[in-house]
Amino acid sequence: MTTTRTPSSAFASKKAVKSSSLSGSFATKSLPSRSFSNSSSSITIGGNAFFANESLTQRRQRRAGGRRTQSSKLIVHASDKTPPETFQAAVATSEKKANADVFSTFALSFTAGALIGFGGLFLTTVGGSSPALAAANPGLSNLVKGLFGLPFGLTMVILTGAELFTGNVFVMLSGLLSKKVTRAQVMKNWAVSYAGNFAGSVFLAYMAYVAMTSAANPAPAIAIATMKATTLPVTVAFVRGVLCNWLVCLAVWGTMASTSVAGKILAIFWPITAFVTMGFEHSIANMFLIPHGMLYGADVSVSQMLLGNILPVTLGNMVGAAAFVAGVHYLAYGRNK
Repeated sequence: MTTTRTPSSAFASKKAVKSSSLSGSFATKSLPSRSFSNSSSSITIGGNAFFANESLTQRRQRRAGGRRTQSSKLIVHASDKTPPETFQAAVATSEKKANADVFSTFALSFTAGALIGFGGLFLTTVGGSSPALAAANPGLSNLVKGLFGLPFGLTMVILTGAELFTGNVFVMLSGLLSKKVTRAQVMKNWAVSYAGNFAGSVFLAYMAYVAMTSAANPAPAIAIATMKATTLPVTVAFVRGVLCNWLVCLAVWGTMASTSVAGKILAIFWPITAFVTMGFEHSIANMFLIPHGMLYGADVSVSQMLLGNILPVTLGNMVGAAAFVAGVHYLAYGRNK
């Protein structure tokens, strides 16, 4: 005897099987467990721990390998330094610089001067060679000069550990005020780094002149050198030097606060872009820019270069670093140590 299944009975059978399968699934799977602990200030849901007052970043760090104590308290290791820690890092750096031998300091200073020179050449090649933009939109032209040039130079200085005089003023004074280095050590570092920076900058100016004479337009280099050495009043050069190195040393400060390469680059980018855009004066950059223009024929004498720009700008750079970075931060973070 054969049994005939009607469509309705087949549908009922499938529905019964599906219902049985679902009920079996719910029978074998339990809802995520939830436990609450006041002692550890944590909530456990489905085997995952969530801590009170824990940020998303902290949770990711913990899941990636963060450690917890037996009391389930999260240990978060901050990657960047606080301002007081940054000042102490500057002091520690001053001790290392004070104990470095003269040859190493000079070699790294020569490199720093050349690297800043590369930044100056970059600035001249891009922003300085855009006269139409300067005439139509001087603000944008200044920003282009700030973006392309000296941020590159200081980035290379920091990443290679080179010795830049303007940054060393802030670092060595931090150590001197904290009584970790002597005046003689400070003066030795400044003298050697300044001489090395000058030698490296002038060397790069000559190399750039030889390499690019046939292809480069000399007008931007000549205009920059003439403006800086002959038309800029000495008092203006001094004050612009103060403002410039205030920002430059804040960039150096930021690189000490950061422990990542990306963080160091970002710390450099904004202050250096700002000082170039606003037209402030950096003595080491000018050690490249003025001789570079002179090689192309700028009507500037050595005495005009030194007395009309390099000397007042250097003094301004020193005041900016001493008063507004080393001095202020020593009063805030170092005098009670």
